[in-house]
Amino acid sequence: MSRIVTRPEGERKQVTAVFLDLVGFSEVASTSDAEDLQDWLEEYYRRCGEIVEINGGEVTEYLGDGIVAVFGLSRADELAASKAVDAALRAVTELAQDKAGQGGFTLRAGVATGEVAVRPDMTREAWPRITGTVTTLAQRVQELAAPGGVMIAEGTRMMLRGQFTLTPVPNQILKGFAQPQMLFVPQIAPHRDVAPGTADLVGRAKECAAIEAARMPVLIVGQAGIGKTAVAQHMAQRAGIATTIQAEGIKSGSSYQPFKDWISWRLKSLTPDFAEITQGFPDLSKADRMSLALIMGLPEGAALLTELSNLALKARIEAGLWRALQSVQRDGMVIFEDLHWFDIASFGVLQHILRSPERSRFRLILTSREDSKLGKHLSGLVFETLSLHPLSQGDAHRMLASLGAQDGVNAASLVEQAGGIPLYLDQLAKRALKIGRVEETVPDTLMDLLAARIDDTGPAKPILQRASAIGRIFAVDLLRALDPTGADPVFALEHARAAGVVMQRSAAEWEFAHALLAQAAYHSVLRSNREALHRRIAEILQSSHVDRISRDPALLARHQRKARQIGPAIRSYLAASRIGLLQGAFADAEGHAGTALALCDDLDDASARAEMAIACQTARGSVLMQAQGFTAEPVRDAFGAVHRIALSSGSLGPSSAAALFGSFSHAIIAGDKSRADAFDALLADLAQSMPAGAGGDEVRLAALATRNCGCFYQGDFRTQFRQIERIRDLYRIADHAGMIARYGMDIFAAAQMFEAPARAISGQIDAVERLVAETDAHQAELSIPAMLPYALIWGAVPLFYGGRQPEALARLRRGMALADDQGAVFWQVTGATWSFIMDPSQSLDEPGLAAFKANIELQRAIGARVGLPYFSACYAERLAAAGRVTEAYHVSSAAVVEARESGLHCWYPEILRIHSGICRSDNHPGEAEAAMKLALDTATRQGAALWSLRATLDLSCHDVPDDQGLAAALNAFPRDAVLPELGRAKVLLSQ
Repeated sequence: MSRIVTRPEGERKQVTAVFLDLVGFSEVASTSDAEDLQDWLEEYYRRCGEIVEINGGEVTEYLGDGIVAVFGLSRADELAASKAVDAALRAVTELAQDKAGQGGFTLRAGVATGEVAVRPDMTREAWPRITGTVTTLAQRVQELAAPGGVMIAEGTRMMLRGQFTLTPVPNQILKGFAQPQMLFVPQIAPHRDVAPGTADLVGRAKECAAIEAARMPVLIVGQAGIGKTAVAQHMAQRAGIATTIQAEGIKSGSSYQPFKDWISWRLKSLTPDFAEITQGFPDLSKADRMSLALIMGLPEGAALLTELSNLALKARIEAGLWRALQSVQRDGMVIFEDLHWFDIASFGVLQHILRSPERSRFRLILTSREDSKLGKHLSGLVFETLSLHPLSQGDAHRMLASLGAQDGVNAASLVEQAGGIPLYLDQLAKRALKIGRVEETVPDTLMDLLAARIDDTGPAKPILQRASAIGRIFAVDLLRALDPTGADPVFALEHARAAGVVMQRSAAEWEFAHALLAQAAYHSVLRSNREALHRRIAEILQSSHVDRISRDPALLARHQRKARQIGPAIRSYLAASRIGLLQGAFADAEGHAGTALALCDDLDDASARAEMAIACQTARGSVLMQAQGFTAEPVRDAFGAVHRIALSSGSLGPSSAAALFGSFSHAIIAGDKSRADAFDALLADLAQSMPAGAGGDEVRLAALATRNCGCFYQGDFRTQFRQIERIRDLYRIADHAGMIARYGMDIFAAAQMFEAPARAISGQIDAVERLVAETDAHQAELSIPAMLPYALIWGAVPLFYGGRQPEALARLRRGMALADDQGAVFWQVTGATWSFIMDPSQSLDEPGLAAFKANIELQRAIGARVGLPYFSACYAERLAAAGRVTEAYHVSSAAVVEARESGLHCWYPEILRIHSGICRSDNHPGEAEAAMKLALDTATRQGAALWSLRATLDLSCHDVPDDQGLAAALNAFPRDAVLPELGRAKVLLSQ
């Protein structure tokens, strides 16, 4: 196992740069004596250098009439920005009063703050000491300053502490910078505003009393380091019984992460098995333990994926986690920490808990920074908000006393430098106690201060840097694997624990004492070394932690992305998206798909970029389809992008087949024939290009299945039958059942279930029973419960068309009940609509008709439009039967237009026949005749014997009997076929 080799040279720093420039220098210099000019410039350089050095800066470059000075370079200084602005103001003021004014020169300055890479090896004197854009930004800012004035950038303004009054100058365009900049003109303030301080719990009596008095959950809000955790944990100690669910910003962000961390902590295992879950949560039902197993990535939980729809699964997980928490703690306090880092699925659990009646047994405390997530995910929920503010200077001094830092150090200086942040004050005090004094210059940001604390751990620092790449919580075995030939890291971790930087969670796990400490350690690593660390972590996870990443591919994806392993990262994010979709964590699934899509632009190979983008857009579309419906604009956009990418790509590989299949499925269910045909054609072309063999057979099966489905809905039954026969010849369950993992359904089942209704419509009634039995046998062999509502509900249709109404209704209702149990919304709605069609008694009265109409509108709302014209025509027929003939005419007319324009003509002859009858009832004889003729012509062309028979019967009943037509219609069916329509035809012929 290789060691990580890191580059020791250099570091990352935040500095403030000042660019001083002489206005009009070129014009004056062109008429001046060279020797006089040299003397003046030397004096100018000397005076500016003095001002810069007095303020703690360094002159790094002389550029003719320009000077570059940098503050916070050799030593970090929290007042670097203030000192830089002060130096700039002094320079333009003082030099204007002596020879600059006499020579006709005017000075101006620009100030900017930013991050640079610092090169410490100055033996190569020709190389610049720092690399970064901050000096360029300072130069561009000074170009906009008035002669004799100073202009500062937004980044510098954020670092100032009230010493200056600032006049904003918005929307400034700077050369070389794409976005407009907010700039400021500074002036020395008449007095300095001192920010108040805060402490961990000193001075928090009022806040604690408010929490104690609250009769509802309390959300503690405040900036990083303000002491939210300290207040929450203080209340937990007072409560005696408490559980903390904590999010982690540095980690992967995978679904349910805070709750997975809690389960791991509870079971004292990073990768618990089902036996440990059972032992750790003995009071939970098996179903709830399976929910825990599912989010932990265990195979025992995978059974739920086939039993429940995504929405039902999401609800099961949320309820299961809440019951798990209650099973180990009956009452007391529960703390949800750092909501700003909660993933969306975890917010779903929190919402469930806050709405649960059982929450009244608990005291709930939530903590968060100000974040837009709060308004989005906590809207409408009942809780009190408690904002933490900085403490007074008196309370800050009392906090120092509690830390033992009031005596022997300059407490007033510490309070002033802390800026009111308890964590800042705590860390400053610890440093002062260690070195015995308060340093005059301190790091200028909280992050830099914490980085300095990590520096103080000495030899432990490289260990902490490696640990930070793993996450705030890190496993010792993974840390050892990063440097297998080095010293055991535990000794260094013990040293860091003594310094208050890390804590030990268990024998196997350690944790940074604060998330900001982990971030500071990570930030101090050069980018190239970070990438090497993440690359090695990804290798170790894939070789030694396969089980863990199979449960949580987002963990692997994070490291692959940071290692710039773009293709593998995309695939891992897509795997995470699939898991999120299956668990009902739709927002997280969309987020993972979106991250994967954004990474596609970084792929160098155009072909790979196209295939990956197709997979990402398909994944995104599939998630959005579940959350927003088949025809929502974002769904159409995603699948539209799939089509555009596929068309523009020179060639597609077999990995695109599943995406094209999914895109076709979306389009056909949405009733969008043109897009469905486009994806069908792309898949057919791909199948034709594939060589013989297993991989090629999968693509060919997918192409045949889309063609089979398309032909059914278009009413091209003869071509459909040829496709299903080819599928039968090619499909082998042992070889191809696994396609369900990639295509979302079994290819043979999807194709075969269209055959039975097509045979019934074509008059082959004798084939229906055999085909429905084949459907059931195949489902039993597949053993995938999630497909059963589909098989039962769609399998009822050919039984209904075959005249076996009681049997069809019984099967349909079994499917609907199963769809209800699984929370399968699409099949719940579709089954209810078919129930109205198969059972006319449901819509004999006004409430029944209203329910029928509402169901059709619900079908339209979810975007499943492929059968809407037929459903609407059947509804119109019921309206006419109820005497609402004119209303029925309008509904059936709209159904005819929608069916004609859709190009999906499976039910078109039947829609026309129904419309013809309604036209006759509403006194539109010409339209009735034209509709009936088109119905017969279309049915004949399709070979749709059932539609032909029904149309011929209507003609014979209402017009002159057509014995020849009736006889021909009868002959299209088997002699022994039993069908109500056949019985009526035989009666008419016998009269």
